[in-house]
Amino acid sequence: MGILASLLPTPRCFSRLEAAVGTLHTIRPAASWAALEQICAENPVDVAVIDLYAEGAPNFDAVRRLRARYGTVTLVAYVSFLPERTRDVFDLGRAGVVGLLLADLDDRPRTIRSVVERAEARGAATELRRHLSEHSVVVRDAVMVSVTRAHEHLNGKRLAEIVGTSRRTLSTELSRAGMPAPSKLVTWGRLIVAGQMLLDNKRSADAIARALDFPSGSAFRNTCQRYLGLRPTEMREAGGSQVVIERFFATTGRRAAD
Repeated sequence: MGILASLLPTPRCFSRLEAAVGTLHTIRPAASWAALEQICAENPVDVAVIDLYAEGAPNFDAVRRLRARYGTVTLVAYVSFLPERTRDVFDLGRAGVVGLLLADLDDRPRTIRSVVERAEARGAATELRRHLSEHSVVVRDAVMVSVTRAHEHLNGKRLAEIVGTSRRTLSTELSRAGMPAPSKLVTWGRLIVAGQMLLDNKRSADAIARALDFPSGSAFRNTCQRYLGLRPTEMREAGGSQVVIERFFATTGRRAAD
């Protein structure tokens, strides 16, 4: 079970977070920014859900410090929206926050879970960046988008649109880099996120299949076998997203050498 740290002084918001994801994560609540940093220092935290205004004024310095010291922790903001906070909300992305929940507006259980899962997907993408430094911008963006937006109904055409190019150009760029075709890249992205989700022992293959839009649990298992030669349980035992990323780049390496 993954560890989720929270800094949510409003009991209502914490209760909603707990109800939405408490069965899938161990939640470690903090009463201050300093306590939150301590939790991140002492535990393998995957996601931190924070109220930017936990101690009154918006604390962007604390957010940036978290990002600098604990780069593998993915940040989600859970705030009450007021007109005077508009600029702050827009600045969250610049500070490294990848998910946003607005209290009493879009914080139903399903929405909270979805935002946390998408944040986890971005966390899985962190490992990819170091492998992609020598590739073109189009290739880097395509690989990253296939992971960070794995919960969406992506296909090759939609992937190209998000990257900002034509499918034909994307296919050419990927082929030149030894990468799979757009549609297969989308599947690899979903498998990387599936690997991340499998690290939570309470998540079943069927639940992950539903979350990532596989037609069924059987279809997900078959895809794991076809692409990785592993069953979901074996993926979990082998390291989750790490083993998927390793096999992805081993495959692309062979293709590039052909």
